[in-house]
Amino acid sequence: LIGHGLLLESGVPGVYGHGAKFEEVRGFLDARLSSEARARGAEALRFPPVLPRRQLESSGYLSSFPHLAGSVYSFDGDEHQAALQSERAGRHADWGEFQQMTELTLMPAACYPVYPAIAARGRLPEGGVFIDAGGSWVFRHEPSDDPARRQIFHQHELVRIGEPDAVLEWRDEWAQRGL
Repeated sequence: LIGHGLLLESGVPGVYGHGAKFEEVRGFLDARLSSEARARGAEALRFPPVLPRRQLESSGYLSSFPHLAGSVYSFDGDEHQAALQSERAGRHADWGEFQQMTELTLMPAACYPVYPAIAARGRLPEGGVFIDAGGSWVFRHEPSDDPARRQIFHQHELVRIGEPDAVLEWRDEWAQRGL
């Protein structure tokens, strides 16, 4: 992948840029999935690659995968602290004390914001819902030298919410369609 220019190294394990051919194939697959989903009644919902921290906390993700979570921190200081932060960063020294946790986390999966958005609508319509959550950048703190194990990557998710039997039937149908 790297040797053929499909992935571009960043110097950080698990973080890669995409070469032109990789992006062409990824974009085609993204468009094809959305087209197939739309033809079968999916509603397209798109979200940014960050998630309100409370949603991540409420989901139980931190109980199951605390080592994969990514939080967003930001500078919240005065001019003197900004100068100290800049000076330390210029020396590649620790400047973390100047950063404070924000209300955002990095999204671990494209489906996470779908569930609260659908729940906010109230009762599900007859037959449930089929959502195309699209191709979003997602983050999992899983550094590795294996290019197949990435910290940040595109994930295209299709979500079906409804009666258990209908969801299982849908899952089996899409598993076969994927093949």
